[in-house]
Amino acid sequence: QALPSLGLLTLAGMTPDDFEVSYHEVADLEGGLPSHFDVVALSTLTATAKEAYRLAERFKQLGTKVILGGLHATLAPEEAAKHVDALIIGEGEPVWPDVLEDLRAGTLKPVYDAREKGPFDLANSPLPRFELLDSGRYPRFTVQTQRGCPFACEFCGASMRLSPKFRVKPPERVVAEIRKLKELFRRPFIEFADDNTFADKAHGRKLMAAIAPEEVRWFTETDVSVADDEDLLERMRDAGCQ
Repeated sequence: QALPSLGLLTLAGMTPDDFEVSYHEVADLEGGLPSHFDVVALSTLTATAKEAYRLAERFKQLGTKVILGGLHATLAPEEAAKHVDALIIGEGEPVWPDVLEDLRAGTLKPVYDAREKGPFDLANSPLPRFELLDSGRYPRFTVQTQRGCPFACEFCGASMRLSPKFRVKPPERVVAEIRKLKELFRRPFIEFADDNTFADKAHGRKLMAAIAPEEVRWFTETDVSVADDEDLLERMRDAGCQ
């Protein structure tokens, strides 16, 4: 696939060192699977749900416990739960420490519902484990600068479905992720994995000021109102928007 799973890399960044962690892409669902694991974590969109279920079944046949999360798991939990040992509903970060604690104790629960804990504070965002990725495999990388959207457009099925509260990530956290990518990969091309990066124009200006010195190339998605803000457009250009 063109993009690595930022969600899985983020959870890896929250995982203590006493867990041995690796990241794998499985291109052929009927081919050989990676080496034996005690547990695997999967994330899927609706478009790839059937493939995720097939992969989960194959791992379970090997005796591996399977945890599934992501948008489809959140929107269709009764369906998804039939195929895995544990299901994460909503954001992963609030419940991941509970999942790991239960894995240690051998008491993995069938469902972990992050909505019961409230929205995750992006000021506490872990640094994704970008170093787990194969060098040279990916044409671009994702960095999240916010989560959700202040608008509620009916057609949108993005991260607001995971957690409806709109939040922004402190620019210094974004810069830390960009610097990690620059350390690991030559001239990384970055996609901001947001629903609407410039929904909050004030935060957008702070973000552009923070990343401009990093001299990276990036692109993103935002609503059309950005076209009416010439000052912000200039700041985006100067900060490396492609």
